[in-house]
Amino acid sequence: MQRPAACARIALLSALLLAAPVQASAQGATNTQLFAQAAKASLDRNFASPAISYLLMDGSGNVVAERWLVAADRDPLAVSKLNSAQTPVSPGSLVKPFLAMAYGEQHGGEFPKVHCLGTSSRCWLPAGHGTLGLEEAIAQSCNTYFLELAAGLDRNHAGQTFARYGLAGPDAQTPIESLVGLGTGWRETPLALARAYLKLAKERQHPIQSRIAKGMLDSATRGTARGVGAALGRDAALAKTGTAVCSHTPRGAADGFTVVLYPADQPRLLLLVRVHGVTGAESAKVAGAMLRSLEATER
Repeated sequence: MQRPAACARIALLSALLLAAPVQASAQGATNTQLFAQAAKASLDRNFASPAISYLLMDGSGNVVAERWLVAADRDPLAVSKLNSAQTPVSPGSLVKPFLAMAYGEQHGGEFPKVHCLGTSSRCWLPAGHGTLGLEEAIAQSCNTYFLELAAGLDRNHAGQTFARYGLAGPDAQTPIESLVGLGTGWRETPLALARAYLKLAKERQHPIQSRIAKGMLDSATRGTARGVGAALGRDAALAKTGTAVCSHTPRGAADGFTVVLYPADQPRLLLLVRVHGVTGAESAKVAGAMLRSLEATER
């Protein structure tokens, strides 16, 4: 079940972001600025760890607040000079929905059923996921499933799909694994990734996008991003996780990414989080807690 009070508070706060453009009023602009200031203050106060980078946007793709650390450094002045959500990163499995989009466009909206054997079929889950379709593959971020999609992709045409979402996509010469977010062959800026997800969510009335959104809803409820659902409530948000090779200093075993669109039915906020040294599933817990903390900004 959702937490009505918490969800209502966040909905009220995010609604302020939409009021100003419609009325074009000075009061609306002031409310938007106040929300942005309060949101950043809340997130920076409650999630001050240099291991956490975030990008918060409204539903129109405007940046509300951000702290994206290109390098984790003990010198705070050195870190501040390297803040940039426009520096390309390897986002791991966050690219999978766009691979699915490209595959669906090339195959008439039809997707296969794939049997995941786990380690032997190159999935992150040793025991495997069994047989699964698109929605479950997104929810569980199954490498085996998306490697199967990548093998059936015309990469030139896929590049056109990626570009339509504002993404650079992987170089044509990179290994096929890059198409599913393995390795470092596919790099995107956090800003471009966030806006690509917003565009995808706005197109969910179309069949392929609708199925991708369903997979993200399931991810937040019972998949790799279930930490988001635990914080915000069932069916409250769309989410996707990614576990990537650490690309900054000091080097960690991995970087965990989570993107959350809230609320699920008509996203007014997007939060993209990277947590140094953890998996995507662990970063989802942080992302959920960050969105919950925003309710305090109304007081």
